[in-house]
Amino acid sequence: MKNTLKWLLTLSAILVVGLFILSQSNQSSLAETKWDDGVIFTPGTYKASAEGNHGPVEVEVTVSEDTIESIKVNHEETEGLGNVSIDKLVETIQNEQTLAVDTVSGASKSTGALIAAVTDCLTQAGGNINALKERKNETTAQDDEEMEADVIVIGGGGAGLATAVSASEEGASVILIEKNIAVGGNTLISGAGFNTYDPDREQNQEITDTLKEQLQGYLEDDPANYGDFAPTFEKLQGQIKEYFDSGETYLFDSPELHAIHTYIGGKREDKDGKEISGNYDLVTTLTNNSLDTLHWMEDNGVEFSDQTSTILGALWPRSHVLVKGIGEGIVTPFANKAEENGVQILLETRGEELIQEDGKVVGVKASKKDGSQLTLKANKGVVIATGGFGANPKMRQEYNNYWEDIPLDMGTTNSPNITGDGIVMAQAVDADTTGMEFIQLMPSSQPGTGSLGGGVWGSAEDQVFVNGEGKRFVNEYSERDVLAAAALEQPDQTFYIICDEETAGIKDGKNGWGDKVEDLIASKSIYKADTLEELAEQIGADPETLVSEIDKYNSYIDAGEDPDFGKTNFGRKIDVGPFYATPRSPSVHHTMGGIAINSKTQVLDKDGQVIPGLFAVGETTGGIHAGNRLGGNAIADIMTFGRIAGKEVVK
Repeated sequence: MKNTLKWLLTLSAILVVGLFILSQSNQSSLAETKWDDGVIFTPGTYKASAEGNHGPVEVEVTVSEDTIESIKVNHEETEGLGNVSIDKLVETIQNEQTLAVDTVSGASKSTGALIAAVTDCLTQAGGNINALKERKNETTAQDDEEMEADVIVIGGGGAGLATAVSASEEGASVILIEKNIAVGGNTLISGAGFNTYDPDREQNQEITDTLKEQLQGYLEDDPANYGDFAPTFEKLQGQIKEYFDSGETYLFDSPELHAIHTYIGGKREDKDGKEISGNYDLVTTLTNNSLDTLHWMEDNGVEFSDQTSTILGALWPRSHVLVKGIGEGIVTPFANKAEENGVQILLETRGEELIQEDGKVVGVKASKKDGSQLTLKANKGVVIATGGFGANPKMRQEYNNYWEDIPLDMGTTNSPNITGDGIVMAQAVDADTTGMEFIQLMPSSQPGTGSLGGGVWGSAEDQVFVNGEGKRFVNEYSERDVLAAAALEQPDQTFYIICDEETAGIKDGKNGWGDKVEDLIASKSIYKADTLEELAEQIGADPETLVSEIDKYNSYIDAGEDPDFGKTNFGRKIDVGPFYATPRSPSVHHTMGGIAINSKTQVLDKDGQVIPGLFAVGETTGGIHAGNRLGGNAIADIMTFGRIAGKEVVK
């Protein structure tokens, strides 16, 4: 098991580079399965390719007269579980000598491209494709099994991995189960921005005049307007006054300002007028511990850049981004650390039911891929870390009471495996839930796919949104639900992020676009032109309108004021070609509601009492983000509370 896990983790570690993946038959010259159905090949090596998420998946298949001898794959699939899934299918096709394989959930386009290219090669070799697709091995369920550990973690995304590492650091034995073929969950396919105040990095950044004005506004505000957060707001006012009195010009931030932004960003009303805001204990636990969590992540191998920025909907430039740019930069170091600490990770193992004895949760019933049952006993406790329900359309429709409608076919940025399993398990043992009616739409997703990828842009200060007519329509520095609502009102619910090479970070290479830009242009995921007039023609807008809007926006940067939409923080002008336009449209991104917990991550029942032995962490919980999550708060949430959960469950 340990060697298998190491192999899967190694594949995850190379998620962002183009590579040659060799089938596992390199360890053996013969396939494991022989068939007697008369399929004959013309011996030789054949090549084919099919389009994946980020370019062609190129395949080279070598066959003898009756055997698929080897499969080599060259690709650059960087989203989701592309690399792991492709290699798993390569192993299955070759070892079982069959085309009776399906695409892998979460990587359907990548694995679909592989299957198509391999089929093409075997067709060239004269193989009977229909017969190859009929080669189905019957899976025999193994005997049911029982296992035991101090801590059982359900879910292998960032929250689950953080919990497992934290608990193992406390000396506990840990078993983590994950229903997918590899660890990572939504964290793996996220932008992985992490919000926290950070005095070291802030000292190297200048505050802008518009941000100073926002701070001045807080000094003039009444703490009574901030409900449970009034004491925090009063403390913040003292910090701001001290900062202004010092005459310093570095970027100001603090746990209290982060908490107030989280409160402001999450305070919402549902369609019935019922108000919700973040739980004071949970929010302040997050913002007071986020910097320590960042340092803990760095100690465990996660690399953050030296500057902070503003992820879309973050409200302040406190977002830390990974050197590697995507969630793999968190998942791989923590998966490696978990293995190093002796955590046992069971893949393709689905948690199904919590086991209770005398009111205490003492274990989990799970099922394995072959259909056999696994009973897991927890000596200290069970931690649910299965994510939200963003990829469960029926569950979204059942609970939504914020948006007028979330169609069943609306795309999502989520992995297909994020279906609310943990919430359902917790409800079965009388756990309470909170905020389930609030679902976040990501305003800037790729039309059609719902993906976060497929475009180029910079920090929120630098982003400019225009509709199909070439007109701005919203304050780009707003919260995500505000941006999504405005986007839904545009023709075809589509808009464009306009930038040049500097504002998108292409010129200096800071955002890691590299050669991807040309691929995105070729696939018509983005548009590029030397002038704004030409760019307007490509997106179907009136050239004069687009030029006028960008000129006007640039003048607002000079003035430090946006009279049209009230943008409060500006970046650089968009004034040097070439220019880029990235089409975007809203999709389901995050579910704010979930299992009710306290600040120790203990699960609460409907009477507000702790359910002994049961903990929950990450997007499967509710109460922190209330009605709307700030961009960059999710990773801070899952890692901070994952670390807390690991410590608390061991206690």
